Amino acid sequence: MLWLTVLVALSCNGHKRELAQVERLLETNPAQADSLLGTIGVPDGKRMQALYAVLRTQADYKNYKDITDDALITDACNYYGTRKKSYHAAMAWYSRGCVLSLTDDDLGAIKSYLTARDLFPDTLSRYYVICEHNLGKQYLARHLYAEAMDMLELSLKNAQTIGDDVTAAYSRYNIALIDLYEKRFQKAESAFLKLASNPYLPELLRTETNLQLSKIQLHQHKDTEKALQYVNRYINGVGFPSGAGYSIKADAFYAAGAYDSAYHYYLKSLECDTELSTESNNYSRLPELSLMLGHEDSTIYYMDKYKECLERQHERYNQNTITALQLRHNLEKTEMIRREEKKRYLILTVSIIAVALLVLSLLFQYQENRRRRRYEQLCDSLIRRQIANKIPEDSLEDTLASSHQLFMGSIGYTMLQELSVVDRVPEPSELSVIRHNTELYFEKPMSIMKAVVPSLSQTEVMYCIFRYLGVNWRLCMELVNRSPSYSGRLKQYILKKIPQDWSKLLFQN
Repeated sequence: MLWLTVLVALSCNGHKRELAQVERLLETNPAQADSLLGTIGVPDGKRMQALYAVLRTQADYKNYKDITDDALITDACNYYGTRKKSYHAAMAWYSRGCVLSLTDDDLGAIKSYLTARDLFPDTLSRYYVICEHNLGKQYLARHLYAEAMDMLELSLKNAQTIGDDVTAAYSRYNIALIDLYEKRFQKAESAFLKLASNPYLPELLRTETNLQLSKIQLHQHKDTEKALQYVNRYINGVGFPSGAGYSIKADAFYAAGAYDSAYHYYLKSLECDTELSTESNNYSRLPELSLMLGHEDSTIYYMDKYKECLERQHERYNQNTITALQLRHNLEKTEMIRREEKKRYLILTVSIIAVALLVLSLLFQYQENRRRRRYEQLCDSLIRRQIANKIPEDSLEDTLASSHQLFMGSIGYTMLQELSVVDRVPEPSELSVIRHNTELYFEKPMSIMKAVVPSLSQTEVMYCIFRYLGVNWRLCMELVNRSPSYSGRLKQYILKKIPQDWSKLLFQN
């Protein structure tokens, strides 16, 4: 069993080191991190499994693998929960947002990013900044331009603070998109011209700036020739059929009056995977063009498809849905904070009551001890007065005999007699009473001994008194709080100090 425990512990430590290495590699070499993660396998223990799920999801996401569902990362989110801030808890919810954004679950992605943003520790980190950017991008996709702008500007500011030029470039690109959609064409054009040569922006997005500049030339400058130059540069640059590119090209031909070409490229755009807004734009033009070009049999179909796109747009871009989601998230966050504050208040209240009770208890104990000491001192004072005139002061032998006679009436003597005949370990309280009574009743002989032999210590004097009383050597050493093995040496030290006639008197028993 011991070896099994050791092996399990070593295995857990090994997985911990390996997963930490994977986490470091994900930042610099996602492919190598994915390869190493494949050799590890799913570890034991819920904590390690949750961390594995986060790293597995991030490795798949960064290496552009198909992620079919969010089951794995949801298990990690359930493990970490939403109550306690931690980096890995935040990364779990952030990763879930990434997965849901791939499956077009915009609401689920927004909810996950909002949760992740609340869970990141207070120290600014790169993934916190990326989380802000992704959240802004989700708002942008839902046409929530004001919310998107607020979040993307925060992302840009924080990215600049930590020196993350890549996320800053992404944020600038999406901010420029908002300016374009809000018809701030001059500002958008200036931004896209700069972004076209930004080395921190991926090549695909640098190429895509041509598509955005084409829109500006078409809608702001009404220059269809330049618009076509930009969109052709974009289509040639991406190297694959682009529904968005063909749709803008069709818009340019339509504006130029080349309706045959416009009709051709709108249909070509529909052959590609496109965004809903692009699809809606295509179908908005096709009914008119089909009538103009003699394709009346397709007009009703195009009108129905356009109506369907409008309904889908209304459903998808319904801002009330996002507002309700944000409100619910904020309410849950406020409720959690309120519960935590209530819990802290309860703990503080209980702690204050406990401390108050402890203080009262200590005060009561202090008063009791003080009263007891006063009582004991009063008793000792009375005993001293009673025995003061009964003990002669002339010789040690007489004072010892008188003190002994008086001592025999004390509780300390009764305890001493009992311990002398019963073979058991004495209680500390018993030893304390015996010592106290002995010092009280033998105060005069002890003072005589110290006066004659100043070099005698209190321990040595007490040892002499107990030996005079006939206490056995083992109990005697207990009473003077010394080891039994020290008894012989202690006696020899005393014999060297005291007068010879004291030896028979004190050690006769």
